[in-house]
Amino acid sequence: MEIIKAEFYGPCFGVERALEITSEALQSRTKIYCLGELIHNNDVIEAYKQKGLMICDDIEDLKNTELILRSHGVGKNVYDYCEENQIDIIDATCPKVRNIHKIVSEHCKQGYHIIIFGNENHPEVIGIKDWCNENVSIFKDLTDFISRAPASLNKSCIVFQTTYHLNQYKQIKEYFNNLSINDIILHNTICNATEKRQMACLALARSCDTVLVIGGKQSSNTKKLFEISKEVCENTFWIENSKEIPFNLIKNSKRLGITAGASTPLWIVEEVIFNVRKESNA
Repeated sequence: MEIIKAEFYGPCFGVERALEITSEALQSRTKIYCLGELIHNNDVIEAYKQKGLMICDDIEDLKNTELILRSHGVGKNVYDYCEENQIDIIDATCPKVRNIHKIVSEHCKQGYHIIIFGNENHPEVIGIKDWCNENVSIFKDLTDFISRAPASLNKSCIVFQTTYHLNQYKQIKEYFNNLSINDIILHNTICNATEKRQMACLALARSCDTVLVIGGKQSSNTKKLFEISKEVCENTFWIENSKEIPFNLIKNSKRLGITAGASTPLWIVEEVIFNVRKESNA
């Protein structure tokens, strides 16, 4: 079996930065709180819990403490609450996400209607929404938008979840470019790391008979990689770690592709490859 890794895969800058910030904070503290999961990877979260990271879903009971803000970002209301309740913030928000907060906040003040394309239940999108006033709409994709588009699109500002599907973004951009409406601003806020990983995943899937996509089941960008690969390579499997390798389904593979989401550390990728090689050589 030939094992081929995607040209681009694994941790992005935002994830590495969040992990570095958290590791540094835990060196001088026995415990520290984080609002929601730092990143979407169960193995990493469990490792950091052992070091003293405390995951909380609600900050209303926290006062006079320190709080790490996850890589996905949070709404302005969280910053305001922390200031009012003497909670010191250690901000691990991805800079790419912070940039979207700035875009929507500034355009809201100018009277723009904010349109967000992404998963409305994802913490990143929830955080972006909370930087807007009530003049905001969230859509899953172009079909969703067309089915329930706002009555007027004049003075609209469009942004995208950083891990949005690149092909769907291109369709949306083309659609709005063909509309004869004044004052529509479309920002490509998809992370360039996401673009590289999606394009590399597509190339990998086209050249392999089987693909393993490694990443947390809550990870949006890993889900996109799985969907992209599955479209062109039917034998695509989404696993979180080496414990989930479907050996019985990949044993006859000649060219096995390996890619991983942005929240997947390299040690998990290498562990998967090691175990696949071990089993195939047995």
